[in-house]
Amino acid sequence: MPALYDLAELHHVGIVADDVEAAAAALNRLYDLDVTVFAESEFTCRIDGVLQRTVQRMGLSAGPPHVELLRTVPGSPIWQPSPTGIHHLGFVADDVAVVSAELARRGARLWMAGGDGGVAPGACYHRDPLGQIVEVLSRATADRLAARYDEHRRHCPGRPGVA
Repeated sequence: MPALYDLAELHHVGIVADDVEAAAAALNRLYDLDVTVFAESEFTCRIDGVLQRTVQRMGLSAGPPHVELLRTVPGSPIWQPSPTGIHHLGFVADDVAVVSAELARRGARLWMAGGDGGVAPGACYHRDPLGQIVEVLSRATADRLAARYDEHRRHCPGRPGVA
């Protein structure tokens, strides 16, 4: 059976934190890792089949692989801090829908999907029987995140901050 994605091409390690700015500062202080924190963005998705409108704030380090910081979303079953620190692993796929369907067939249920209930073209989350969370994101989404990070770095070279 062919691999769904290349583990050597890990796009990011996702971490959920109550305070994204404080988490970015801690990563910088502890590991000299610069994380750019972006302005809030709103999106619609389905979590366990229930339509959700979410306002999110995220940060991203240079990469890949990147460290992705996501702000806790109160009441959300997904965007809550993990007791182990790492929330999910994100992998890029050429066809998110195909990889998502195969993950579901293999036993990793679709946890977060597009607002219409289908697999979002940009990204989706699966949860496997071991409790691991995997995000599958499109190359276009990965490129968009990289462009957002690069744009901030052009305007503020040499320092992390808010974009």
